[in-house]
Amino acid sequence: MPEFKILNNILDYMESNGTTYKFVEITINKELVEEINSDSKISYTLEELKKAADKCLAHEWLKHSYLGADKYEHLQITPKGVGAARSKQKSEELKSSRSFLKKTSDYIEDHKGLFIVLGFLLALATFALKILGGS
Repeated sequence: MPEFKILNNILDYMESNGTTYKFVEITINKELVEEINSDSKISYTLEELKKAADKCLAHEWLKHSYLGADKYEHLQITPKGVGAARSKQKSEELKSSRSFLKKTSDYIEDHKGLFIVLGFLLALATFALKILGGS
């Protein structure tokens, strides 16, 4: 989700420079796209990051630091945005540190509909073999 790539980019900048959210502004432009693409495995376009910025603005994770600028210039992260980004980071850390059995259990839970269909098809095939084989 590119929204969190933008927010994480801001958090990384804050932590590396020792500043608070009040003093960090970003502009959604080609330089930001290149910076985010160099840090992530997915390649985003400028339009995708602008749509992500729209979502961040709608959720009040970003705000305009002053009026009169372009829609995607001089954006500032809000405390709500800092919380959302840190929560997502923590969630990703917990997700990656799960054991093999937990990952398997979660995979089955996420795809239980597929397992039900496969079980039904197996039961149907077994039933058809019993009927056809018994005649």
